Amino acid sequence: MKKYVIASGLTEKSERNIENLGVSIIGFHKNNSVAAPVSCHADLSFIYLGDNKIFVAKEMKDISDTFISKGFEVIVNENFLGSKYPQDVPLNCADTGEFLIADIDTVSKYVLEYFKIKGRYIINVKQGYTKCSVVPVSKRAIITDDESIYKASKNLLDVLYVAKGYVKLPGYDYGFIGGASGKISDNVIVFNGNIKRHPDFSKISEFLKKYKIEAVSLTDEPLTDIGSIIPLY
Repeated sequence: MKKYVIASGLTEKSERNIENLGVSIIGFHKNNSVAAPVSCHADLSFIYLGDNKIFVAKEMKDISDTFISKGFEVIVNENFLGSKYPQDVPLNCADTGEFLIADIDTVSKYVLEYFKIKGRYIINVKQGYTKCSVVPVSKRAIITDDESIYKASKNLLDVLYVAKGYVKLPGYDYGFIGGASGKISDNVIVFNGNIKRHPDFSKISEFLKKYKIEAVSLTDEPLTDIGSIIPLY
């Protein structure tokens, strides 16, 4: 099956570099229910459930045909999102393939039950912007810049905790490393910007090497949170 990612807010150069890696990008329009600076953040409007299933925010159901035409099944969220926390994060959670990292008080109950049925072990965290804050590396390894996620996960996963505040997010003081990245294949994680400009790059590089994963910088600009690059595989 052809490789796809869901992403918006990428520069032309970033898009070209992703496509040069053999991956096609599915873009989307703004979700006007959430705050304007994050209205094009994929990790607020979509979750890939596995098995060619995509969970879609109700506001975005009009692009369902795009996913269906590419061989995916679409499940539409029953409620609209909201502009303020926690109404904007019901679809924001991080799936490693074996664990689901989420704030069980804010994530969609449907999503939570779906992953429980699939056999995921749920790691409950006190961070509703979970996917924004997590880079899934393997089924049992993540990178995060959130201390609460690190503390909740470190006894179950191999967790690299990195400094926060070195990812841009226009409209806010800073963004998150998960929102500036995406694992586009088993051995490549792309970063929206230059990961070498992060002060913990050496630790990140060594951590990824341990899992035989290459870090690919899409541009030479500072890391910028665009709401994740969500792989559909």
